[in-house]
Amino acid sequence: MGDALSTGLAGLDAQLGGGVPPGSVHLLLGEPMNALELFTYHFAASSPKSGIKSQFVTTSAQEEQIKSGIQAIGGDPGKATVTSLAGAKQWTLPNPQSGHRYVLDSFSEYAIHAGWDKGYERLVELRGKVREGDGNLLITAVPQLHNDREIAILKLWADGVLELGFDRQGFGLYPYLKVTKMRGVPDSARFLLFKETERGLFMESTRRVF
Repeated sequence: MGDALSTGLAGLDAQLGGGVPPGSVHLLLGEPMNALELFTYHFAASSPKSGIKSQFVTTSAQEEQIKSGIQAIGGDPGKATVTSLAGAKQWTLPNPQSGHRYVLDSFSEYAIHAGWDKGYERLVELRGKVREGDGNLLITAVPQLHNDREIAILKLWADGVLELGFDRQGFGLYPYLKVTKMRGVPDSARFLLFKETERGLFMESTRRVF
């Protein structure tokens, strides 16, 4: 996949043959924990093309929090434009710009605020614009805030589905990222352990079976 775009995580890129396809949209599922936020920072910091800023839309944080998070993992906060919906009376999602990497954290909160039907309708619109502009879109969602039907619809909507969780072995808990779907990547199912460090997420490059 020669035209793959980096996810911002070297271990994950190695597993996916270089990264994710241009014009693709991705669903990141997990509980509202630090790893969920850190993944979005890595993704946003890895701008698809030189000189193009990432677009980061947050439903609960302030702009300075997002830029501080991007800087903490070694990214350049100046290469991200941040739209904070926190405290806004009307939540309006900006349209993605051509070639940009677009992050929405979180769709679950947006759907609670706008309603599922309106929220999903807007997602479909964003997907069309991202594909036309050859960028990338990442949305986060908390499964516990949706019913099974909604999660199934989101998984169908996305080109890539990634899930964060914990594997219990004996007395230990091991955080993992599971890739269950990735358009354009043959045999895309992946299971990767990771750890949180001072510079963000470190993800192993060894493939595991799940």
